[in-house]
Amino acid sequence: MKTSLVTFALWLTLVFTAPAICAQQQSTQTGASAGDTAVVEEQAPGDALNRGTPRGSIRGFILACEAFEFERASEYMDLEGLPGDVENLGGAELARRLYQVLSRAVRFDNYSLSERPDGLQGDGLPRDRDELVRIPTDDGVETLWMQRVPRADGELIWKISNTSVALIPELYRVYSYPPAVERIRAWFPVDLSFLGVEAFKWFIGLLLSLLAWPLLHLLGIALSRVFSRPENSSYPLVRKIMTRPMVALGALFVLGATLNQLGLGAVAQKVSEARTLLTIVLVWTIWSVANLFRNHHAEKLAAQGRPGAARLMRPMTTFVKILILLLAVLFWLNNIGVNITTVLAGLGVGGLAVALALQRPIEDLMGALTIFSQASLKVGDFVRYGDVFGTVEDIGLRTTRLRTLTNTVVSVPNALIAHREVENLSYRTKIRYWPTLRLRYDTSPGQLRQITTGIAAMLMEQERVHDDPVRVRVTDFADDAILIKVHCFLDTTDFTESLEIGEALNLRIMEIVQSAGARFALPGRSIQLEGDGTAASR
Repeated sequence: MKTSLVTFALWLTLVFTAPAICAQQQSTQTGASAGDTAVVEEQAPGDALNRGTPRGSIRGFILACEAFEFERASEYMDLEGLPGDVENLGGAELARRLYQVLSRAVRFDNYSLSERPDGLQGDGLPRDRDELVRIPTDDGVETLWMQRVPRADGELIWKISNTSVALIPELYRVYSYPPAVERIRAWFPVDLSFLGVEAFKWFIGLLLSLLAWPLLHLLGIALSRVFSRPENSSYPLVRKIMTRPMVALGALFVLGATLNQLGLGAVAQKVSEARTLLTIVLVWTIWSVANLFRNHHAEKLAAQGRPGAARLMRPMTTFVKILILLLAVLFWLNNIGVNITTVLAGLGVGGLAVALALQRPIEDLMGALTIFSQASLKVGDFVRYGDVFGTVEDIGLRTTRLRTLTNTVVSVPNALIAHREVENLSYRTKIRYWPTLRLRYDTSPGQLRQITTGIAAMLMEQERVHDDPVRVRVTDFADDAILIKVHCFLDTTDFTESLEIGEALNLRIMEIVQSAGARFALPGRSIQLEGDGTAASR
């Protein structure tokens, strides 16, 4: 099952990276300067194998070896004047061995050969010789050369020099495979490959990855106990991270290291540069860590009595995942040779348009983030927004719903709540009681003193009324009444209970006013006419 999944992932890699590889090859073919191209078109000899330039010749050699056409690949090598033991190997075998050495020793994109028919100028070498590559050996570094030699018809073409070909047996001894690998190699057809990698290399790489999988799994279990404990609620998710994406990441590194050690062809090197599977596994790992972070903080916020903030962690985590995915795609596009500057410019223009279109929803989302982060209100709180009193029923990403005292529901955009004053009455430690008494103007000063003194004494006697402050004062003379203002705090935070206490206090105040012989003033207006009888008789 795991092997099939790996195969499927590799097929996905081919599907997504093949267009980019083709585009990269086309770019390489046309990447020479305008001056060089002009020289090639005018002076390069016509050659069916494209050996008119050093770069064209080594490119043809690599493509022939990638297709396992080693006989054709030998046409790019100068086989004249070789030592007898080297010549006896034959051109096809020499080409196969050289390609194995090159695939294991160097990267194919490290060649700095010229597209000019006369080679690279100004390098201090003869005009008919260019440096191909330097290969490390046990005794130092060996340099391979490209040599300009005459073709059968006298035209000068570029080939791998015979002095370099003579070094192939010694280089192959250094970069040959161990006997065990050679035995496995004999199990598979020579021309069976995938993504430019021979079948026996895939077999060895996948076999080692599968053998490493249970060891990595046990290591993941051990690490999960290091970072968490089984009794912790986060332990299952920690173990899931350590035994799934982290194990897959380790197995992927084993596979990549094995294939690199066995040697990658030109196409395989291009595919490996994309790091497609590595990008997928890294995104999987980071997403899993994001889920762990979300669950941990959601539990912490819920324990603090902030379930709304805990619920916000899910959409915020989703936003972070999308951002990570976008960065991963940009990283992958850059690896396959796409100019991400153009992509970023397009994303900038598109992002601006989306931001303008979603301005209000984004403001509401940021308002929800402000509400949840500052914990100014939560579900169940009794608040006042403008002239609206109500209980918070729900705090969504766009709106906050209030259940009013008349049992209706008011939906307020979160952006308005974040920018306007909202009074949270549930955060009160006590509730203010401050009625205004309106007494008739025929109330005497003695009656007023009796009323204020009686109300103050009554309030001081109440157990549910705080002693400090308690104020009862004649404060003003209105058009139709004398005003007495009462100010104190009730020992409760429940609104319904405050109404019950206030009702009892109101009735006691009415009794005090009546016992003083005073009466409450009715709203009204009196008009007094002044003048003599003569004026009135007109």
